[in-house]
Amino acid sequence: MKKIKIFDVREDEHQALENWMSAHQGEVEVELTSDSLGEAHFDTLDQIDGISTSQTTTINNNYLKILAEHGIYHVAQRSAGYDMFDLDVANQLGIKVSNVPSYSPQSIAEFAVMRILELVRHAYQIDQNVSQQCFDWSMNIQGRTVESLKIGVIGTGRIGSRVAKILNGFGSQVYGYDLKPNSELESILTYVDSVETLVQNCDVLTIHIPGSKDNHYFINQHVFQHAKEGLLFVNTARGSVVDTQALIEALDSGVVSAAALDTYENEGDYFRKDWSNKHIADQTLQGLLGRDNVLISPHVAFYTDEAVQNLVDIPLDDVLSYIHGKEVKNIVNP
Repeated sequence: MKKIKIFDVREDEHQALENWMSAHQGEVEVELTSDSLGEAHFDTLDQIDGISTSQTTTINNNYLKILAEHGIYHVAQRSAGYDMFDLDVANQLGIKVSNVPSYSPQSIAEFAVMRILELVRHAYQIDQNVSQQCFDWSMNIQGRTVESLKIGVIGTGRIGSRVAKILNGFGSQVYGYDLKPNSELESILTYVDSVETLVQNCDVLTIHIPGSKDNHYFINQHVFQHAKEGLLFVNTARGSVVDTQALIEALDSGVVSAAALDTYENEGDYFRKDWSNKHIADQTLQGLLGRDNVLISPHVAFYTDEAVQNLVDIPLDDVLSYIHGKEVKNIVNP
């Protein structure tokens, strides 16, 4: 019987995994581990036919080489992002990588809009004031209405399109930038030809593009230099699409007045782990956490019941298809 090993198993995935294994009982053997793929597991790879890893797994080129040496030519990623893989090296080794292109775009869209609302109405400042028993009506909690704002959406695919629809329902003027504009969205947003034009005119910018080599530091110093002063910035995409140092400089100068970050370019060592009462060596992350005008969440925009089940079912279906020689639907490097 073929065998699949699933790395980085979270507690919240167990029920979804039980559901999948029950549906495929007698068809495949499944081994679960909370460990990340690493040297401790290399000696056991000869006994494995397929593997699945998570969004926080670090996959270096040496790992890819070792997988190929042990006959593992497919990795099913339990996330939409796959920027942890060097696809050029994977192709050279004959390794296919699959992802979950859409597991719950509505979940992420709703979270992004929630963060926009929190920034616009200074909810973070209100909560902080009240926690200190400060109940006055200071100017730092006076907000605006969402319908009065111009909101820019970078990336109008599965997630960005839903964000635009929700914000359009609030009455906001929504603008979009996408290399492939969707004519079906033109009733709810206005496309612009460049990122520079987008940020020059918008009060809020929300990011919904995949992490990739082409998109690395897509949001950078040049973009912020063209931004309207006081911009509210939201990233629920991938940390690698934002130059964090450029964002910090924009926050320092007031070009960006506040930000909500669900992803961070060096999140792997910290997100999804309990760092209570521990020292965070990453000074950049520590600095962001210390800012009153930056909201940090640990890559949880997707985190709903529906998303977790889909994040199990889709990649494991792909592993099963691959090891049985069938078509795999979600290969990112065909």
